[in-house]
Amino acid sequence: MRKLLYSILLFAAIGFALASCSKGAYNANTDSAANGGVNPLTPLTASQFDWIGSGKDPMSANINGTPWTAGYATWALNSAGSNIIIGYLGGQVMYLSLNQVYAGNVYSMSYHDRADSSSWSDSVGSAYYSYSSYLGNSGEVYVTHNDSAYIQGLFYFKGITPTGQIVSITDGYFKLLKY
Repeated sequence: MRKLLYSILLFAAIGFALASCSKGAYNANTDSAANGGVNPLTPLTASQFDWIGSGKDPMSANINGTPWTAGYATWALNSAGSNIIIGYLGGQVMYLSLNQVYAGNVYSMSYHDRADSSSWSDSVGSAYYSYSSYLGNSGEVYVTHNDSAYIQGLFYFKGITPTGQIVSITDGYFKLLKY
């Protein structure tokens, strides 16, 4: 009976490992631009967010090393008190959810830490991937200004899809009016 139980557990473990395999979709190439993120084991301090002023209004970032600037961005406060920041360019969407953030502080964008998260979607409306910071357990946002008039900050994160594909978001910037 014990041998049968061990055999079942072994086959279940092998089946789980094979089912979670991304069939090569995960980018393990160390030279890839998708690997350009900050090491999550050594996150940045406020003084290390040195790309202050390099961003473009209303929202910008480097996506795997390629500059991206939102054509339109908006801010909203949801019922849970989270600042929702969304930038759009065609079918591409950058999304930040910042729960109870204050100016002058750095907040983690990792797995459910303070309910803060971020994501990047490369082509909403067609076959697209949504890359999430909480799956990558990495990233931070530095809120430089937050009052009744506007919210401004800098961010970075490594986003991962449920199938293991990754994207590196660096030099992120936003400055949005609140209304």
